[in-house]
Amino acid sequence: LFQVNGHNPGSDGQARESLREDLQKFLGGEVLLHQLDDLTKVNPVTLETVLRCLQARYMADTFYTNAGCTLVALNPFKPVLHLYSPELMREYHAAPQPQKLKPHVFTVGEQTYRNVKSLIEPVNQSIVVSGESGAGKTWTSRCLMKFYAVVATSPASWESHKIAERIEQRILNSNPVMEAFGNACTLRNNNSSRFGKFIQLQLNRTQQMVGAAVQTYLLEKTRVVCQAFSERNFHIFYQICKGASEDERLQWHLPEGAAFSWLPNPEKSLEEDCFEVTREAMLHLGIDTPTQNNIFKVLAGLLHLGNIQFAPSEDEAQPCQPMDDAKCSVRMAASLLGLQEDVLLKTVLIRTIRAGRQQQVFRKPCPRAECDTRRDCLAKLIYARLFDWLVSVINSSICADTNSWTAFIGLLDVYGFESFPDNSLEQLCINYANEKLQLEACGLVETIHISAAGFPIRVSHQNFVERYKLLRRLRPHTSSGPHSPYPAKGLPEWCPHAKEATLEPLLQDILHTLPFLTQTKATPGDLAEAMPTPVHCGRTKVFMTDSMLELLECGRAQVLEQCARCIQSGWRRHRQRKQERQRRAAVLIQAAIRSWLTRKRIQRLHAAATVIKRMWQKWRIRMACLAAEELDDVEEKHLSQAPGSLSTSPLQTRLLEAVIRLWPLGLVLTNTTMGVGSFQRKLVVWACLQLPRGSPSNYTVQIAQQDQAGVTSIRAMPQGSIKFHCKKSPLRYADICPEPSPYSLG
Repeated sequence: LFQVNGHNPGSDGQARESLREDLQKFLGGEVLLHQLDDLTKVNPVTLETVLRCLQARYMADTFYTNAGCTLVALNPFKPVLHLYSPELMREYHAAPQPQKLKPHVFTVGEQTYRNVKSLIEPVNQSIVVSGESGAGKTWTSRCLMKFYAVVATSPASWESHKIAERIEQRILNSNPVMEAFGNACTLRNNNSSRFGKFIQLQLNRTQQMVGAAVQTYLLEKTRVVCQAFSERNFHIFYQICKGASEDERLQWHLPEGAAFSWLPNPEKSLEEDCFEVTREAMLHLGIDTPTQNNIFKVLAGLLHLGNIQFAPSEDEAQPCQPMDDAKCSVRMAASLLGLQEDVLLKTVLIRTIRAGRQQQVFRKPCPRAECDTRRDCLAKLIYARLFDWLVSVINSSICADTNSWTAFIGLLDVYGFESFPDNSLEQLCINYANEKLQLEACGLVETIHISAAGFPIRVSHQNFVERYKLLRRLRPHTSSGPHSPYPAKGLPEWCPHAKEATLEPLLQDILHTLPFLTQTKATPGDLAEAMPTPVHCGRTKVFMTDSMLELLECGRAQVLEQCARCIQSGWRRHRQRKQERQRRAAVLIQAAIRSWLTRKRIQRLHAAATVIKRMWQKWRIRMACLAAEELDDVEEKHLSQAPGSLSTSPLQTRLLEAVIRLWPLGLVLTNTTMGVGSFQRKLVVWACLQLPRGSPSNYTVQIAQQDQAGVTSIRAMPQGSIKFHCKKSPLRYADICPEPSPYSLG
């Protein structure tokens, strides 16, 4: 305290006197205490000044106060209009800096949601709601669930909004059921949660709520069989006794005005004794009416089980027997629990022991006290199993598929710590858990001290290293030179534990980058005056200011941006190279395919040309033979003066060449009756026979009558004239006029 306030007295008396003066001076301005929205502004920071400030704000109907990184909430014990309205939720969600608004539980919820949303890799966030029994922890958790159901939805997607509404409704429907089976009336709170609850709100990659899961622990099942003075059992026992109909009372053996030893203070009426609300909530969770009847039969059986009293046995070898007035309770309890009477009594009255290598079974009758204990243990076990089954049903109704969510926001509704003259094991464990949480997060006054000293942010070494180890990329490579902004070895001088050997080397490397970050963020004019923002390293935590946290986050964002750019450039380069390789491969494949297609086409054309050539040669030879057979009076003289030699006249040689080469064309054109004139026919004949070019008058061409079909014969006269004799030609297409050849008439 004196370190924070700058006091360094010489003696304890002077310190007390100075502190008393500071307290009187601070409390003298009490009218301004309600305006202090952060307890770090309280000076001096003592338990008295903190409580006076909270009291002043409570009287001004201001129920939320900041204490550094902690939010202090006060239970107003009355409805406050518009304190948790949807409009206020959207206002905190849309604010650029929610921490600058008035302190509210929505500020913590929004900051947690943004922590999940701003991180590249999903990091789960949790909110610890701790406090004394009756402080309003369950109500605060319920308000946070409503807040996330409003903000963790997509405004553009109606389907996402409907899913969030459905999840919110099922979560809210689970509250009446869990409160009925897990809450009870205590001396300090009429609706005290007698179990711990961790609610996991599941978010997908777009930070939309897709499901939830509930995990319970440390149920105070001892309350089923034992209640403190002026306290009650769980609410559900009173609900079934007060809210059951006449038929249900007969079915569950709960007559009007019946007394049960495990149901103290039944005359006390509470708002939570609403049986219809619980039944309707169970219907919304998928628990149908027959299943509900079975659940309530088990609860009624537990009440009858508590009325069973045993008479001590005179012989230790004989088991105890239930009293006369308890035999009816035994019969009803066995009927409601679905057991046989002898089985139920044997379970309670006789202990089974297995001993020896052969695992022999021995049955030993229990004394009266042990019978009562075994009866209580049976009741607690049945109730705990029933409560766990209800939690599993709730989870199956609201939990999302494992592959559909990537991160979660946890709400830890801590079991309220209390201190009684006789504390149960569950209460002892939960008090210990609360103390551990308080030590982990520091106490309220210690938190205010640290925040008032200028170090409201505290992060463990492990979390600090995991989050900011990327900052080592920003450190220059030449850091050990004489002009280095920090020494090559050891931590910066402004770190109080610079020579602490317990600090990890990785943490030291991160702290070495802080001066470089400070200089890079400073303007050129202020470069000489730029000083590192203080950071204090404790044994297990790193303490820093808000400006230091902002500087670290900016440096981390810069490194992540550089990494993102590197990844983007590498990916684009890889994609460009891949596209280029694909383009080259496509061109190569296209060239190969086109070459193959061209070769195949040329091969087909070559084969077709060969076939055509062969057929044409066969056809030409055949036509030449037919034309030779049609020639009349053509004498072929074979002169064989020498072996292999042939001598013919020039006219015969010319006629033979004409017949062999172009005889079919000339034959067709000469036989054509239409489309070619007489003069053209003569030209065709001259061209076909390749007669000597001279005056046409030297040759005489005689043509048969037009009504005669075909050519009979051709005679070559000695004087050079030719006579045609027409008859039917054996050629297939001899009577069809072909297209005139452009070069045959040259």
